[in-house]
Amino acid sequence: MSAPTPIKTPGNYLTKFALEQENRKWERRKCAVLVNIIFALKGIRRISKAQLRVLNISEGGLLATSRRPDIPDHFYISIGDDQYHIGCAVVSRENGALHVRFLREQPTVFINVFASLLDPFALLEEIRPALYGLENEV
Repeated sequence: MSAPTPIKTPGNYLTKFALEQENRKWERRKCAVLVNIIFALKGIRRISKAQLRVLNISEGGLLATSRRPDIPDHFYISIGDDQYHIGCAVVSRENGALHVRFLREQPTVFINVFASLLDPFALLEEIRPALYGLENEV
């Protein structure tokens, strides 16, 4: 008989927090929107930027892809011209896709508008917060 395989626990409290939010309580909405992300590179004292293509989103998280393989487990989504930031933790990586949880639940109005965007570049430049349901957030 072989010994049971130990369960790998995440090493960072943000990832642990995101995993604790595992029960899906929100509907995922399909979309095809680009967002900027910012993160600190390990061992380097500078901030790096990249883009994610969001494939679906809910109030609690999203599924996205990126051309960059070095996206860390923790990053911030930057909406508009650095107008709104969403703390994120990657809970799994599968076939090039990132399964991401938000550290704070996002407003339903914002998520509905996000998912309905026809222009994939709409969130890369300055936004009008009231159009996105973020007037009380920004």
